[in-house]
Parts: sequence; C-alpha cells; structure tokens
Amino acid sequence: MITGTGGQGVVTAARLLCDCFAERGHEVVSGQLHGMAQRGGAVQSSVIIDGGISPMIAAGRADFVVGLEPVETVRALPLMSSRTTVYMNTTPVMPFVLAQRAVREGQPRILGAVPTTKTPLALQSKYPEVAELERCIRAVTNNLVKLDATLLATEASSSAGLNMVMLGCLLGSAGLPCTTDAFSDFVAARSPGTLREANVKAFRMGVEAVIAGDTG
Repeated sequence: MITGTGGQGVVTAARLLCDCFAERGHEVVSGQLHGMAQRGGAVQSSVIIDGGISPMIAAGRADFVVGLEPVETVRALPLMSSRTTVYMNTTPVMPFVLAQRAVREGQPRILGAVPTTKTPLALQSKYPEVAELERCIRAVTNNLVKLDATLLATEASSSAGLNMVMLGCLLGSAGLPCTTDAFSDFVAARSPGTLREANVKAFRMGVEAVIAGDTG
C-alpha cells in the first residue's frame, strides 16, 4: 500500500511499480482511494504483485506500507500486522482544514499536540506529534523505517521527487523481485527529459539511505 496526500505522487508511484512488474512478466493489479480534495486530501494506492485479481488488501495483510506523509501512514494501520514493513516519511503535510484554522488563529503551520484516545486523528484541531504516530505504528509492527524523504527529494533538486525517494527505500530493502539498478533504469526510461536526472537521483538517494541505515 502506498499512501499520502494529493499532490505527493502516490498514484504515479503505484503506476510505476505496476508497469515495471507487468513488463517483467508478473501479474499485477492496483486500486486507488482518493480523498475529497484533489490536492491535500488522503490518497491510497494498492499494488498487488502475483497475489490474485482483487485490488483490495485485506486487514492485516499488507507486506509493505509506503507512507509519504505521517498521518496518512497511520491511516493504513488496519492493513498492518507484525509482518508488515512500513516506510514512513517524517515530514508532515498540514491538512487543508487545519491550515485554514491555523491561519485564522495565528498559529504556526505545524502544531505539535499529542492526540487523545477519544479524538479521531481526522477530527483533531492540531497536527499530532510525529513521535506519537510512530508509537501507533510500533504498537503493531517493529518493522518501521522512517526518514525525512522530503529533505532528500529537495537535496536531489526534485521537490516533486518525494515518491521517487520512497520507492528507493522500498526497492533498496530488496523486498521485491526487482533490483535497484533495473528499477532505476525503468524510472529513467519513463521520466520526461527535464525530470529524468532528478528522478533517478532522488530514487538513488532513497536506496542509499536504506542501505546505509541512514534512517530513524
């Protein structure tokens, strides 16, 4: 499962995985769930490789969750189990409703309040602490890889390359039947000329971060 907010490239990342593995002879299906807002709303894309014809992932059956945004990573908790590996970008995206409220109240854009057990994440007036979100995930699985992928994408001169960094993490962990070199070549072939170098660099930075253990 790849999850994030509108505009982060969730659907593009899922499409790249699907096309890559389909070309390599695998049976691949995918499904998308979009939030109300085109940009800033919740987006989830499932990718199932050699797992049947349904695009749905049953509760507790996700092998990997690739979270491009912390709250949206936690939103995928029902799909996780102790065997799930989670890759989480630690840079938050303020939901549109909370951003509007913060502007009205003159508050900082990112607000650190720990959620209570009685308050659903989607209804809280302040963005929860990322450390609390991490604890929610670790209560289900200890296989959590977290990193500031947004920063890495910026360093790769690709502010829109967050999804490439996260795919680098996924492929760099060698959990899928495709080498990082093969997927890097695929990314290069599918990227527009103006973005090819930045996308490959962002992907490689994700790979290197996982291999070097440069994650939290």
